[in-house]
Amino acid sequence: MIKVDSIISENPDMTLDQLVSARKINADQKAQALKKPSLQSQLVQLEEQITQYRKFEAEFTQRHNTDKEELTAAHQKELEELRSQIKPAEPEKPAEPAVPLKESLLSLSRFLRAAAARRMLEDDDSEETKAFEGALLLLYGGDETAVDAMEKLIEGAEEGVTSTEGALLTVTCKKILPVGMKHADPISNRQHYQEDVS
Repeated sequence: MIKVDSIISENPDMTLDQLVSARKINADQKAQALKKPSLQSQLVQLEEQITQYRKFEAEFTQRHNTDKEELTAAHQKELEELRSQIKPAEPEKPAEPAVPLKESLLSLSRFLRAAAARRMLEDDDSEETKAFEGALLLLYGGDETAVDAMEKLIEGAEEGVTSTEGALLTVTCKKILPVGMKHADPISNRQHYQEDVS
């Protein structure tokens, strides 16, 4: 095709038919020369299409990257919100007793002291004395009932005490300790006890 173009440019005054007649080009070269404008037009169209395709590709790539960035940012935001809502589980603290241990032991010691003081009273057949004896019987049981009885006495439960015969008395666990404390002097009771033992 380059040779045909060169011949045509060298003979600007001759038509393709005249060039064929002069045997400067043959029939196939003439056909190629006639097709050249159409091929050039197709080439221009193809180049324009390629340009458009490249433009579409660039826009698509940019849109894809933008969507990806927005989606990543949205997921990251959701993740941070979930993390802020989920707090690490705190270790469970052991339940503190309603009454501190030392205070509980002090209350139990006072009850036993008061019970000992009640026993020193001669010919005392009052309901308070029966309550003390009944409570002592439960405390000396050495089982779960004894533990329950200790807790009720220490916490001062509003529950009647049973006598040694099993009769429910009007004296409550809450009332029994203050009643006994009226007769419980730690120094004098300790002296009485030592005198009785000796």
